[in-house]
Amino acid sequence: MRNERKVIILAAGTSQRLAKLTHDIPKCLLPVGENTILGRQLDNVRKAGLTDVVLSVGYKAEKIEEYIKPYEDKLRIHVEFNPFFDISNNIMSLWNIRHLVRKNPILIVNGDNVFDYRILTSLMKCPHDNVLMVQVKEEYDGDDMKVQSTDDRLIAVNKSMKSSAATGESIGIMKFSVEGSERLMQKLENMSRTKENLHVWYLRAIQELVNDRFPIHICNINGLPWEEVDFPEDIERVRQQKWQD
Repeated sequence: MRNERKVIILAAGTSQRLAKLTHDIPKCLLPVGENTILGRQLDNVRKAGLTDVVLSVGYKAEKIEEYIKPYEDKLRIHVEFNPFFDISNNIMSLWNIRHLVRKNPILIVNGDNVFDYRILTSLMKCPHDNVLMVQVKEEYDGDDMKVQSTDDRLIAVNKSMKSSAATGESIGIMKFSVEGSERLMQKLENMSRTKENLHVWYLRAIQELVNDRFPIHICNINGLPWEEVDFPEDIERVRQQKWQD
């Protein structure tokens, strides 16, 4: 349906830091309780009242395609294979689906996020059109995608920022209006023409939009549960938490 918000899930990576756990399955299919990371995400999408999903896949794509079959009677899911998944960063996973989301508002979710569905409903209720969700902490480490903002407007997003300058951490969930989506996809197209950009996070494109003075705001998750799974200790911590169903 034209102009319906599309939920993009980026789940193409090889997850080398979890190699012992992901040698036979993609990270998004790691079990979390009686579900999986991807299963929880798809359930959260449905709980938030969204129905249109675009999955950008690569590593072990056939296992994801098989896994989602039971969800296809509840959600419209389009799977798009990223042939560059093993030689590029997630910027190409987003670039790879640009033709599927043009003229639509979008919501982007990193494929390694485990989160409470209320984060999505909070994001949808945020009055701004183009919004990046953040978690506020006392300190930030070198692996955090740190954010700097003023009056809820994004100024900078990167991992190299000093912890003292950060006002939050990006949780890898954001929304864009039709205009914002179009601007982002055009930025990705421009960036993809430079070889060095194939190895950056797609948030570099977000930063370039900010540099162009395109307004992007931040929204605090306000303590709602969220975890990113990058290392073995992350998945163990996620499995020990009690998640609201």
